[in-house]
Amino acid sequence: MIQAVISSASFAERRQRLLSQLSEGSVLVLFAAPEALRNGDVHYPFRQNSYFWYLTGFPEPDAIAVLRKQGNGVHYTLFNAVRNPELEIWQGKIIGQEGALADYEVNEAYPLEEAAQRLPKLLADSTRIYSVLGVNSANDQRLSELLREVHRLTGRGGAPIEGLFDIRRELDEMRMIKSIEEQNLLHEAGRISAAGHRAALLAARPGAYEYTVQAALEAEFRRHQGCHWSFASIIASGANACCLHYHDNNAPLKDGELIMVDAGAEFGGYAGDISRTAPINGKFSRQQQALYEIVLNAQKTAIANARAGIRHLDLHRQTSILLMQGIIDLGIVDGNAEEMVDSGEVKRFYPHGTGHWLGLDVHDVGIYKIDGESRIYRPNMVITIEPGLYLQANDTTIEESWRGIGIRIEDDIIITEGEAEVTTADVPKEIREIEALLAERR
Repeated sequence: MIQAVISSASFAERRQRLLSQLSEGSVLVLFAAPEALRNGDVHYPFRQNSYFWYLTGFPEPDAIAVLRKQGNGVHYTLFNAVRNPELEIWQGKIIGQEGALADYEVNEAYPLEEAAQRLPKLLADSTRIYSVLGVNSANDQRLSELLREVHRLTGRGGAPIEGLFDIRRELDEMRMIKSIEEQNLLHEAGRISAAGHRAALLAARPGAYEYTVQAALEAEFRRHQGCHWSFASIIASGANACCLHYHDNNAPLKDGELIMVDAGAEFGGYAGDISRTAPINGKFSRQQQALYEIVLNAQKTAIANARAGIRHLDLHRQTSILLMQGIIDLGIVDGNAEEMVDSGEVKRFYPHGTGHWLGLDVHDVGIYKIDGESRIYRPNMVITIEPGLYLQANDTTIEESWRGIGIRIEDDIIITEGEAEVTTADVPKEIREIEALLAERR
């Protein structure tokens, strides 16, 4: 369960700022995440819905938040679970209505069981009902039924209420620009992620297994205030690193191969996301080093160029050209780098983007194009920078000695007017630094 680190005043300011963009008579209905059954009567660890968390900071499942625009203010009604001493013996303390009123700046709180009765009356004077639509079909159905009940209750037929509207565009734009509080959490997520990656590199040695490395990585996450991973860890050795979202994590680590670790910790709901590639035996071979230096140069150049004013796709194109020129110079392929990027041939070796938004979600919300034009970076956006090269084991068009090598290097950055602020710098990526760290294993 996410622990509240953002101040209650910040959650209130977000609610105010969002509803100030909506017309008078608008109301926002948000659903908390449900608990998910794993098997039998065992649930997956609960993680709050990011939209719900962003506006409320309320940590429990199955709640409903109703935010009504009232002049220049916001009236916040919460439906949540009732205190149950017998259930709390088994599952821990429940916040209840009194706790919601005391600690979450709620104007009124009611038992969740009363939502069906009370919600239509709460919305009777609304002209527009907003929610997160098109993501959860069950919630969409609940909203449609609610709208019909509002119509029935008020006897208005189809007017004057205008219907249901998706709030994601407004919310996503807000979430893209990170406050100082959010940036502090992202720095801490980056620091903990880096600590996990150092532990992972120290655990990676010939004769171990990918899951051995995963155990060391995630144990280090847990050492820091019990942090969980922000996404399922990718521990890919040898040719497994050519599968972008490899998840088996069960292969033995072999002398002479590389290991690529893509993993991050979540702190206060905010994600870290780091990728590092290292030699399992502690020393890069000549070919491994040559490829690694191409990716590292592309990554460092992209970080240097990532600042307010540059377009997202321009940064990706620059990075792609550097990667292609690198493998052309090594004689792995023939051709013109720019032409290979523009034709899409680059995707044989670099099939993903140079980075993605980062925040409450590891692939955070926010569109990458506006009116068909690539998005321009603004200060306080947060993005990953993660170039890679993947020379597939079955690619017979390249010399056999290069096949089955996958390399990705990733850091998290905060965009500024000038030099980007790297939140994940505590884990080495220079060749000499990686080899020095791995030498500590002896």
